[in-house]
Amino acid sequence: MTERPRVLCVEDDDGLRSLMLDIALDSGFEASAAATAEAALVCAADTRVDVLVTDVLLPAMSGIDLMTRMRSLHPGLSVIVISGQATVDMAVTAMKRGALDFLTKPFSPQGLRTLLRLAAARSPAVGAAVDAPAPPILGDSVAMQEVLDQIDRIAPFSTSVLIAGETGTGKELVAQRLHAHSPRASKSFVALNCAAVPEQLLEDELFGHVRGAFTGAQDARTGRFEQAHEGTLFLDEIGDMSLPLQAKLLRVLQARQFERLGSNRTIHVDVRVVAATSADLEDRIRTGTFRADLYYRLNVIRLVLPPLRARGDDISLLAQALLDASCTELGLPHKQLAPATLAVLMRYGWPGNVRQLRNAMERAAALTGSATVVLPDDLPVEITHGPRHGPTDTVHAPAPAATRPPSAESMPLDDVLRDVERRLLLDALEKTGGNKVQAARLLGVKRTTFAARLRRARRSDK
Repeated sequence: MTERPRVLCVEDDDGLRSLMLDIALDSGFEASAAATAEAALVCAADTRVDVLVTDVLLPAMSGIDLMTRMRSLHPGLSVIVISGQATVDMAVTAMKRGALDFLTKPFSPQGLRTLLRLAAARSPAVGAAVDAPAPPILGDSVAMQEVLDQIDRIAPFSTSVLIAGETGTGKELVAQRLHAHSPRASKSFVALNCAAVPEQLLEDELFGHVRGAFTGAQDARTGRFEQAHEGTLFLDEIGDMSLPLQAKLLRVLQARQFERLGSNRTIHVDVRVVAATSADLEDRIRTGTFRADLYYRLNVIRLVLPPLRARGDDISLLAQALLDASCTELGLPHKQLAPATLAVLMRYGWPGNVRQLRNAMERAAALTGSATVVLPDDLPVEITHGPRHGPTDTVHAPAPAATRPPSAESMPLDDVLRDVERRLLLDALEKTGGNKVQAARLLGVKRTTFAARLRRARRSDK
């Protein structure tokens, strides 16, 4: 029977160490934690460790030295280093010595969770135990149903795919679904954000290196192409890759072979490459910063993801699902979005797309604590007072004339929001026969809050 991955978290800050431990445990790993490198070595002497997550700056011994010592105890160890902005250079040094990746503080729980799964997947003691099904893509809108239909039609083939769309639209989720619905589903799905890796390390990330390839290369390292052999390699933000590296990537796509850094031995791979970009690659070709031949090689099949503002009622569906997920992750009771809150979410322009919506729901879950209803005041101010859909972005069918909300051209945003709130208040009163207590309960607010807002609405009518 395959064992669960074992993770050791090393961090001298009590709060951050506790967070790292909770993330590892919640992700299905066996996990322990230590405040110092010395304590970590004592723990590792008696227990198998598959993944080490360590801060770079530790008392007495650095995280880089700890990594070297730990690898002598556990040769197959995968390492993730955590650094503050001032220690990024040290984190880069750690990666040159064989660390899998690094995160800068403050990091997101999802970011660490993703790296933990990737690190554990490389452990021979763990194998397929860390494989997880692709997260579902939620969306009933016509725009998303068309995308899902395209995914299902092209998934069975090994053709390269280029996913285009604004930042935060879910390009990696689409790539995961392509992999999960393909004949390669039983093999590895490997992801790399080209914009998140320093340029001097990106080639090493893709192709790996042999021992002694450069100063500090004490161990050989497997690159992402080898990790994804017979599976899928997802290259996010491909437009940020340098021109020399684009040429090397093109060779791999054409010849399906490469050499590790410092080696003359050719390695043959069978990898489906799915690339993604939020940039206009055709414009970059015109400016000479992206190779036209690489573009045509990647753009065999093109998927264009719609922005969130163009997905209609998917906004309310996604908001509730993301709120439920945040409540579960934070250990809080599940909550509902009040009608007034949904009205605000539906009218916002969402420049950050689904990623911004996820952050807003996580914030709302945390701020409301034990409350069971999320109100407009629980949303970030940039959402309650931010950009509405533009005239070309409107995706809803026109409302009946008697209830149609005023347009952005005819009324300032604050007036629009007050008008929406007034309609909701009066509608709730009408439905409850004028009973303010029941109307407040219907909208998910306190009676005193309902009464105060109703008075303000009536004053504005005079």
